[in-house]
Formats: sequence, C-alpha cells, structure tokens
Amino acid sequence: MSSMPIATQPTLYRIHPASFRDGNGDGVGDAHGMLAALPYLKALSIDGLLLPQTLAPGAEATVTGEGLTLWYGDEANRVRNAVAPRRFAHGALALDVMPFSAEKLVAVLHARRTTLADSLWSTGDADQPRVVSRWGQGDLRSAAAFLTLLAMLPAPICLYQGEELGLPHAAGLQDPRGAQTPMPWHEAPEQVTAGEISWYQQVAIEHRALAISRQQHDSHSTLRYCQALLALRRSPLIQHGELNEVSQRDGVVRLLITHQDQCLEALINLQPYTQAAAPSEATLPLAWQHGAQQEGHQWVLAGFASAIFTRHVNCESRGVTHG
Repeated sequence: MSSMPIATQPTLYRIHPASFRDGNGDGVGDAHGMLAALPYLKALSIDGLLLPQTLAPGAEATVTGEGLTLWYGDEANRVRNAVAPRRFAHGALALDVMPFSAEKLVAVLHARRTTLADSLWSTGDADQPRVVSRWGQGDLRSAAAFLTLLAMLPAPICLYQGEELGLPHAAGLQDPRGAQTPMPWHEAPEQVTAGEISWYQQVAIEHRALAISRQQHDSHSTLRYCQALLALRRSPLIQHGELNEVSQRDGVVRLLITHQDQCLEALINLQPYTQAAAPSEATLPLAWQHGAQQEGHQWVLAGFASAIFTRHVNCESRGVTHG
C-alpha cells in the first residue's frame, strides 16, 4: 500500500461497523455497506475512517483510493494510522467532562492547550450515550453547538457516526445500545429497496425524521450545517494554528486560535437560552454565524448558537465579555 498524505489536523469518522450500513441485505452492517457510503463521507469533508478492526486488503485499497486514510483503534485506547507512523491517544474531551459543564470543558481544554494536537478529540463513541442526550439534555439544537466546538479545535478530531445528523440517544435502550442503533439512511419505507427493509425496520423511530435522505435536501439541517462547518475547518488557521486562549462565561465558550498574523475567534453558546456576548474587539469580520445576530458591539446568541470571527492583526487574549 502506498503512503498517502495526511491532513495536519485530520477529521476522522468513527464507524461502528454492525450499525453503520448494510450492504448485503441481511440487516447487519458490513464492509460492502461502508464502501457504498464513501461518497457520503467524502461530501462531509472527512479525511479518514476510524475502525475497531482492520479491513481486508481489497476494502482498504478502495478506501484509500477514494483519498481517505484508515485509522484503527486498539485495546490500549490508542489510535494508529494504517500507513503512516503517526499515533495518538484518544482525547479526554468526552470522558472527563461528566457531568457536563462549560467550566469543566474549558478546564480540560486549557490544561491541554499546548499539547492539543497530540490527542484525538471526540464528543462521542459507541460505548456511551450520544452527545445530544448526554450533554445537550436531548435538545436537538445542541448538536450544532457541540459540532462547532469540536470542529474549531486546531487538533485531530473524530465524529462518531450519526453525530453529523444530530441523533439523540435511542430511547428505551440500555447503554451502550442506544448509541449503536442502525444509521437512518432513509426516512420512509417507500424510499428503501427490498434489500434494505430489514435495516430500515431496526432504525430507532425517533431517528427516522433525522434520516440522511431528509437532511440532505434541507438547507437548515444539522447535516448540511456539519458539511459546511467541516469545510471551514480545512482553513489554514485551524489546520496550522494554535489554541491561544480558551475561556467561558455563563456557558458561552470563547476559543482564540492564532496562526502567523491571523486570528480566529469563536463564541459558542452551550446553553439552551439566548445570551449576549461580545468578541474581544468591537468590529471584527464575521466568518460564520449560526443563530447569532449583531446588536451594536454585541452579538445575541440564541440557544446553542455560535459566531466566528477572523482578522489579520495581532490577537489579544481576553475573556468573553457580556453586555
């Protein structure tokens, strides 16, 4: 297998094979189903796949031939690239912040600020409740906020399958099964083929309205939001920048990322209610906003909303200010 270039700060996608996609009609996810989903993953701006076990050589070649790298997890909770020597441990983001609070989250990031890129950061996996339910208390709006927080980190990150859809934990199932239900590829039974019926019948009822077939055509969906967000993540500021400062006030997290003479400042409201916050300078070029509106020198952030600013001047480290 030939060596392939790896993104400086890659975005990986963690797959639980049995519940990702069925390729042969037996109702269980398999390698054929995963390979059929590669165009979907590439449209997400995913750089590589994180799998619990190795693929057959032919399947590996298909994945890498599509420009994606392969990473494998081991029992020591480390991640290794299938080709390059780079390794890193799982990040502590999902594990150390329980029960969730913005203060604890900021403390974890601040403590690891200078070594952020040494770990793979994630907010979910197959063995714990989905982040929308675990951190967002089931509020579907929270998916966008946690995706924004993760995507803005200048470090390797990993999405767990379904996070890009904003899936909540499947109701009525004991952990970890609620995070391992089949991916909702189709919303309605008339959309599936005969070979997909068994799979569709296993999809959690509450996940069907969040199916890929529906979200792909909704410009305001979590999936479309995630696609745009991960494309933004490929900017040099995030790929080559450093986390200069992280702070929070009343649940609004502020990230300050610097690279050469450029600066990115993100304000992310991790609360379900509206809050006003101001960036470190009164007038900044807006690069991104989701549920945010400017009022004077402040930005009013709806519940779980965010605003991202960039500028080409020296960045100053200041905490989030509120009006």
